[in-house]
Amino acid sequence: MRDYIENNLQLDEGVVIAPKLHWAIYLDTYLQLSVLYIAFCHFMAPFINYDRDVMNFFEMSERAIGFIILLRLIFVFFRNYSVEMAVTNYRVVYKIGILNIHTDELVNSRIEAVSVRQSIMGKILNYGNIIFSGTGTSKVVFKKIYAPWWIKTQAEEIIHQSIENDNSVAYNRNSYDRHL
Repeated sequence: MRDYIENNLQLDEGVVIAPKLHWAIYLDTYLQLSVLYIAFCHFMAPFINYDRDVMNFFEMSERAIGFIILLRLIFVFFRNYSVEMAVTNYRVVYKIGILNIHTDELVNSRIEAVSVRQSIMGKILNYGNIIFSGTGTSKVVFKKIYAPWWIKTQAEEIIHQSIENDNSVAYNRNSYDRHL
């Protein structure tokens, strides 16, 4: 399931950087669902007069919201599990989806700029988005990845080397792991 990029490499093409998603990808979902649950409990509190029927309704509603939260978390997990990102010596690839696959690819020689978008929380937790802008309006975005500044620096080196037709780019995995 997670071998899309490896299975679609061209001749003499190799994955140089494979960024990892940051655990903060789940933070938005947790916060949204927590606010939903707190709002529900706050809304229901005035109606609870310890009547048996009202208590049963409240307990059933809590279970329903708990089930919705569980389904949402499962959906987010599988959506994020299906994400593959890579910078190869020829192109930048982003793939998402299990059954319905969406890919964005940009050839290294067509990349004009590599930029990083990082929020305050992203700066604290060391995650952010990297945007590869190509000629025209084409873009590839790696969302919420670990060590975005390090990835940006390495990607720019790879792009520069591939443009000069020096495809012997080496990726130091231990160096990336130190930035996590």
